[in-house]
Amino acid sequence: MDATGPLSGVKVLDLSSAVMGPYATQILGDFGAEVIRVEPLRDVARHSPANTGRTPGMAPLYMQVNQNKRSIELDLKDPAGREDLFALLADADVLVTNMRAAALDRLGLGYEQLRERFPRLVYAHAQGFAPGSSRANRPAYDEVIQATSGLVSLQDRAGGTLQFVPTFIADKTAALYLLNGVLAALFDQQRTGKGQQVELAMADAMIAVNLVEHLAGDVFVPAAGDVGNPLSLSDTHAAMRTADGGAIAAVPYTNDAVRTLLIGAGLDDAAADPAWDSPVIDREIFTAGVEKVLANSASRTTAEWEEYLTAHDVPYAVVVDIADLPADPYVQEAGLITEREHPTEGTIRVVESPLHFSRTPAGFRRHAERAGASTAEVVGAVRTTEGV
Repeated sequence: MDATGPLSGVKVLDLSSAVMGPYATQILGDFGAEVIRVEPLRDVARHSPANTGRTPGMAPLYMQVNQNKRSIELDLKDPAGREDLFALLADADVLVTNMRAAALDRLGLGYEQLRERFPRLVYAHAQGFAPGSSRANRPAYDEVIQATSGLVSLQDRAGGTLQFVPTFIADKTAALYLLNGVLAALFDQQRTGKGQQVELAMADAMIAVNLVEHLAGDVFVPAAGDVGNPLSLSDTHAAMRTADGGAIAAVPYTNDAVRTLLIGAGLDDAAADPAWDSPVIDREIFTAGVEKVLANSASRTTAEWEEYLTAHDVPYAVVVDIADLPADPYVQEAGLITEREHPTEGTIRVVESPLHFSRTPAGFRRHAERAGASTAEVVGAVRTTEGV
């Protein structure tokens, strides 16, 4: 399928591995960019023990962050391999890597080593910790960043557990920051004809995100209160159990919303408390009201709660088991998960782009490839051009 997205004509070299870098570059591919993935020596996403697959090296995690790319293999420790990379960079717009800065410098692929040779290049570099920091040379995975960004602490404050959040939240958040940085630099490149370095530390991205609501009282100097958003950290910040064994999320943010839920739970006397008339939230009264709702939410079935909440224009959603998402009516209605025939892996499910452009459609064009599947085509073409 030909590229039709808003980034059609943009060429990206992807020297990243695992989740953060590949997820960012996959979205660039969704947007129509030509993305060429230079395979690392070993990618934990390809061979993750957390996944099952039909073919070694084609784990589901890898396939979820590497569609819309061509895969090539180059030995970047070999001068010939680096020359092939330089030939690809000659007309590239973007290079994305999450190798640590010291390793890039040893290979002669650091930003300062490439900027004069490729002045138009947007050089996007991301790693666990800021290159200029004392932690610059530390390796990092998602869970490491959850710990250093305060997220594990929030889990402990909210539920008394050091359990990591069960999704690659740091990788994916950093990927979206990296994506935004690349898009901004591309906009500048189109105006000025000049490239630049875009640098991101995963730790910095997650600290920034976590502090949006959780810096709280520490916004002020001296502090005007505790850190943490009290609603998010309360044990009442939870979905409601229903009479038929289901669950529904209807989280109140105002006194009026608590009153509505109390009435829905059959607690008319509690709902008549004049405290709910005030626009100012008293934390203790608010929490006590929500506790009563949660304790009595099984007075209605899931369908009855849906009818009641819809009638009162309360934001809500039925809790969906993640295993049921492919068949979920909303997901099917939105066309978010489709079944496609992979050339080597058989019938697979593909998560489509959630973004829709009216004039330059984005979306799926190419399946994730086995390692090096496009080496002959891509490298052969540049060698022919170079007269090698």
